[in-house]
Amino acid sequence: MHQLVRLVALYPFMSFGATYDTPSLDWVTEDYPPFNYHINGEIEGLSIRILDSIYRDLGWTLNKRDIMLVPWPRAYRMAMTSPKTCIFSITYTQERAKIFQFIGPSIDNQVAIIGHKDNDYDVSTLKDLKNYKIGVVKNDIGHQLLRQSDVGKDNLVFLASGFELVQMLKLKRIDLIAYGDIIARFQFKRAGIDPAHYRIILPLSRSYLGFACNKQVDARWVHSMNQALRRLRRNEPSLFLPQSY
Repeated sequence: MHQLVRLVALYPFMSFGATYDTPSLDWVTEDYPPFNYHINGEIEGLSIRILDSIYRDLGWTLNKRDIMLVPWPRAYRMAMTSPKTCIFSITYTQERAKIFQFIGPSIDNQVAIIGHKDNDYDVSTLKDLKNYKIGVVKNDIGHQLLRQSDVGKDNLVFLASGFELVQMLKLKRIDLIAYGDIIARFQFKRAGIDPAHYRIILPLSRSYLGFACNKQVDARWVHSMNQALRRLRRNEPSLFLPQSY
């Protein structure tokens, strides 16, 4: 018994494994295809599949019906303020690493300024964006990157979702959008818009998507999920390919 106590003290971040019960966590996400979205009344997507695989690797059980799909600003606020809440799919940044405990990397992600293919935009640096109206989702990575770059608030048009971003861009109610490239292409197709008519005007960042938990979530759970994710990336690389969607 004393030997077991010493082991726990020496290895506080041992993987929980199949003998531990599923942790009590509240998962929140948004409509962010192809990573997480509603289809036929169910939450599906690449990140859902990865999260389910992490749980199964650890002997835990994920009930997809318990995952809340809400607008991103609400999901982000819940993850910041609720001590049992985790959020996805979320782009890793140093700023966010101070707020959350990250589980990743899961999927590579490029965030960019995207516009019409045939428009002659005069944009070579972020300073040039002052002449344009840019659609963003509040607290999405595109919004946060522009805010950190001192792009004026008057240049930003806040919309509820990526689906609205691509629709407003097509209608030319906005000049540009700041959004993840993979997700934008998926949203164009979802809205019946040909993505070939649009292009990246200015790359903003390359990072990765992953999962993130409130700072008060038990760090051992986060550590175990990171270990499981690393095993899956090593042993099942096809699980992480957006092309499968």
